[in-house]
Order: sequence, then structure tokens, then C-alpha cells
Amino acid sequence: MAPRRCPLMLRRKFAVIKLWPELKTAEDECIARLKMAALDLGLECIEVDSFARTTALPRVQLTNNDIDFVLSLHFETPKCYDIFSFVALWNPLQFDHEWGYRRFTEHLLTHDDFLSCSSPWADDHVARNISGDLTRDRPAFHLYHSLGKPLFGPTTGEGRIFYSGINWERIQGKRGRHDELLRLMDKTGFLRIYGPKKFQGVDVWAGYRSYVGPLPFDGVSVVREINRAGIGLALSSAAHIQSELMSNRLFECVAAGAVTICDENPFGRRYFGDSLLYIDCTRPPKETLGQIVSHVDWIRTHPDEAIRMAAAAQEIFRQKFSLSRCLEDLYNGLERRKEHLSALIAPAAEAGPIDVLLLMPEFSELVLARHIESCLAQRNVAIRPVLVMNSHDAVVFGERVRARLSRVSIPIRVETAPFFEFYPDGVVRSRNRMGRIMSDLIRTMIASEYFTLVGPHERLFTGHFAGLLKALEEDDSAGVAASSGLYRHNTEERDHAVLREDVSLGDCAPALPLGYGRFLIRRAAVKEEAHAALRYLDALAIHLLVAPHKIAHWRRPTVLLDLQDRFNLAFRSANPDEERQIVADYVPGFSRLGAGQYAVDLMTGFERLAPAAKTKIAVELAHSVPVPERLKKLAFGVYRWWLKRRH
Repeated sequence: MAPRRCPLMLRRKFAVIKLWPELKTAEDECIARLKMAALDLGLECIEVDSFARTTALPRVQLTNNDIDFVLSLHFETPKCYDIFSFVALWNPLQFDHEWGYRRFTEHLLTHDDFLSCSSPWADDHVARNISGDLTRDRPAFHLYHSLGKPLFGPTTGEGRIFYSGINWERIQGKRGRHDELLRLMDKTGFLRIYGPKKFQGVDVWAGYRSYVGPLPFDGVSVVREINRAGIGLALSSAAHIQSELMSNRLFECVAAGAVTICDENPFGRRYFGDSLLYIDCTRPPKETLGQIVSHVDWIRTHPDEAIRMAAAAQEIFRQKFSLSRCLEDLYNGLERRKEHLSALIAPAAEAGPIDVLLLMPEFSELVLARHIESCLAQRNVAIRPVLVMNSHDAVVFGERVRARLSRVSIPIRVETAPFFEFYPDGVVRSRNRMGRIMSDLIRTMIASEYFTLVGPHERLFTGHFAGLLKALEEDDSAGVAASSGLYRHNTEERDHAVLREDVSLGDCAPALPLGYGRFLIRRAAVKEEAHAALRYLDALAIHLLVAPHKIAHWRRPTVLLDLQDRFNLAFRSANPDEERQIVADYVPGFSRLGAGQYAVDLMTGFERLAPAAKTKIAVELAHSVPVPERLKKLAFGVYRWWLKRRH
């Protein structure tokens, strides 16, 4: 079939990921404001989980046909849905270093595009990571921790200072970020502190007379209280100052019409100049308090000038930082941006059709639909898909399958293969090795220059084959192109996705499968001699097709693989140690890539980390491992015992 080019049509709907639906966090305030700004522009903003499923009942899996894009506000998870995705560069770079720089950087790069927050550190972080990648581009749009409305008129209000925060350091038994300064301000009588009274069971504002109480995350209440107070206090963490990145507090204060006192975050002076009042928090707290008191006295004695200052700051906000302005600019350029990025991915030359073998060893409506979706998602390439069914299933379900495929807009041929051996009464006797199946399919069904196999447990995303062809174009000495992959699993009724960037030939199904659809293989790279080994392999069949060749990497996670699918779990019966010896007959040295090799390399790097970094990474990894919670607790106990012995 010819390459598919789909004209863009904006639906004026987008989704935002809510990572922690069970918690009330500042994320809820950002989402509430996005919804309000969208509504003002005639847009719809939909809350979704990390797999782009609606959080509201009934839970619905969104697709490219439903919305224009997904917006991710955090680096916690990779992109694991087949929809155009923006990630907001809202986090200081120090957060990446503290929690796992390489892992979270890779998460950022799984998204299709980036939204700048005017932080040189964050923007340069992306720039150096996409350097040399001809399929990527720097951010074209901006999005700030901001709001569209309400915009209250400039005021000095009651002449009180508004401050809000979680004071989360207290949860860890530490002093708050600005504890000494805030305690000095607490004695003046002009401070109002808002935030949760208790967070994770800790009274985070205990001892503060200025503490008022919590405010709902509804997009309105915080700004209303700032307006009533009349003076806003925007303090930054050391990480925010280093990255020259402003938190939402400055934008809230300015939008509220309050006169704003800001610390020496370079962002404030760069964009708001003399429309803010400044303090130097690097000075001793008593000196900083003196600056604040001086500013408050000036505001009270010069109300007209103070109001003009607040009005000037609001005008800067309207012109550049309003959430409504950012969304409007984004939508005005969205079609052109998508077309531009799509053109970067498209192969330079039109290749012949790719033979795509869609494996369905056991009939399943779900697997059939998944394979159809994978084919329909491909753009800018020609594919020749073949659905490969078990011979027995073709007799029973063949008509149903052909009827379903007749309604698909692209031709998908149906062929059969002996995935199983049967007794005369139709009962399954045994499962044939996947290497035998692959060998027969390659010999009888592959006619094109390129081919791939797609497992029943895999879903291919938009642009998958275009990206793989692009990678082979850029390296014509490579015999195989490989994408990044996502391993999906469900633990304690919650879905997780683990990103796999590199191809580690020590990996083995079912625990760490290489996957099938990740690889686009040159037919000429598969020599006749390979079949003498391939036919005797099962769990390592795909390894034999990949291991002998140089691999061209397409570093996008465009394959989602279900670890808990029946097809993957069936490989528990394989003997990978024996199979490594067979692969090594054809690929000398392969047997040294034992299953433990990847783990050894990982632990070697882990050992070099500081204890605190080890703990944080261990916690993050443990939460994504598909094992019962009691085993996780046992593992943590052993790890803590080990760490104490080591240090």
C-alpha cells in the first residue's frame, strides 16, 4: 500500500495528565487553571491518567481521533500513548539530578515536542539532548505555571503579605525552605500563610501564628486571597533560582493585582524589571526581613505609586505570561508545528513496502483490533501487512476475521502458521518454537527489502516505521533499526510503563523481552545460514535476527509491550541458557551475554552513586516492579540493612 498522509484537523480539545489522582496537590491548581483558560478560548481540557485514559467515569482510552494533543506536566512517567504529546519544561534541572538524571531525561525525550518556560537551563537541557537528532527541534511554544483569569484590578488591599506553600521539608523532619525568615515575619503581624494544615500526617505549619488555613485547588481561591491581602511574596527554591525558572507564585501575585515582592531569581528582573519589589534572600534573614519591612512601609505610604507598579506588572503578564495567551499562540501554530515535526521524521526517499507480519497465535478480538490500530497509525511509509493466524483458528474464526478486515481502510492479508500442534480431537498438544515459525515466515512471506514481526502483545505507535526507515537511511551499514520500547504491566490494580532505551542482548523473555515490533530488519541481512540456528530457538529467536548486525537506533518509544500477556508469559517454558549456546554457534561470543550481564552493568553504575541517590532510585524502581507489595517491603528492608552495613 502507498504511504499514508493524513490531513490535520484540529478538534480544539486537549488532555492534561493528572499523575496522582488520589492526592490533592498543586498539580490540581494548574489543571483547574488550564481548564478555565481553555474554556475562555472555546477549547476543552480533559483530565487523563498517564496512559491517556480519562480520569472521570466511565474511563475512556483517548486516541488521536479524540484530541489534538496530550500535555504532560511532569517527568515522572514516559509517554505511553499514541497521541501527539507536549511536555512542559517546568522543573528545575536540579530535580533531575537528585532523582535520577538519565532516567528522567529519557522520559522527557519520549514526548513529541517541548513547551518552554523561559528557563535557559531547562531549554539547554533539551537542546543538548536532541543535538544531532535530525528528527527533533527546539521548543517553538511557551507555557508557564500561570493562569488565564481571574485578573483582579491593581490594589494594595489590606496591606498584608500573602504566602502559600506546603512546607514539605517538615515532612522529612527538616527546617522549612525559608523557615528562619518566615518565623521572623511571623512576629510582625503582617504575614498571612496558607497551605495544608497536615500533609502526610505532619502538621507542617505548627508554631506559626500567621497560619490561616488551606485553600481549595480550584483555580480561583488562591488569587482572590492574594488580592485581598494586597501584597504578594514570591520566594524561590535554590533549584529554581539556579535554573532561572519561576514558580507559579509570581504569576499568581501579579494576576491578583497585588504589589509583588520577589527574591533575586533572575527571571523576575529579566521579564518584569522595575514593576516588582526585590529582596535578597542570600543575606542574613534579619537583613532580608529589613528589606521586606521597608517595602511594606513604602507600599503603605505610597499607595498610588504601588498600584501603578502592580498595573505595569499586570500588563507584562497579559502580553507574555497569561495562560490564555500561551494556549492561543500554541493553537494558532499547532497545525504548522505538527506538519514540521512530521516532515522531520519522514524518510527522505520513498522505500518499497515494508512486510509487516502481525502474529496472532490464538484468536482474540482484542489482538486483532490492536494489530489493525498499529497498521492504521503508520504515516509516510508503505506497508504490506499480513495477519498470521494459527492454522486451526483460521478454520474456526477465518470468516469473522476476514469480515472485520474488510472494513479496514488498508488491505491486510490473512495467512496461517502452525503455532501449535494438536491432537486429533483438537486439543493443543504443544507450542512450536517461535524460531521455527519465524524461519518459515521469513522464507515464504518476505518479499520486500525490509520486514518486521509484531507480537500479539505489542502495539505500534504513529510514526514507528517512518522513524525506523529514517534511522536506516542515516546509517546504510546497519542491518537492523530499533526503536525504544515501553514495558507495560499492572501491579495492585495500577498500570505502569517502564522505558527501555537501548537494545540489551542479555535481555530475555518473559521478564525482560527484547520485543519483536521494535526491530525493522533488512531482508538481505538474514543469511541462509541463520535458519540453521533460528529454527531451534524460542525465547531468543529475535536475538538471532538482531545480534549479528549493526543496529541503527530510533530513540522514540513507539512500541508498547504488555509484559503480562499470555504470549510473553509462555516463554517461561524456554531454556535460555541452552538457546544462548545455539545463537553463539552463529554469532560467536553471544553466550557471554548472559541474562545477568545487564544487571551487572546496572549495579556497577549504581555502586558509584551517593547513598541518598541510591535510595531515591531504588524507591522509584521498586514502585514499578510487578511484584506484590509485601515482597517490595521485604526488599526495602534488606536494602536498608545492606546500606547500614556498607556505610
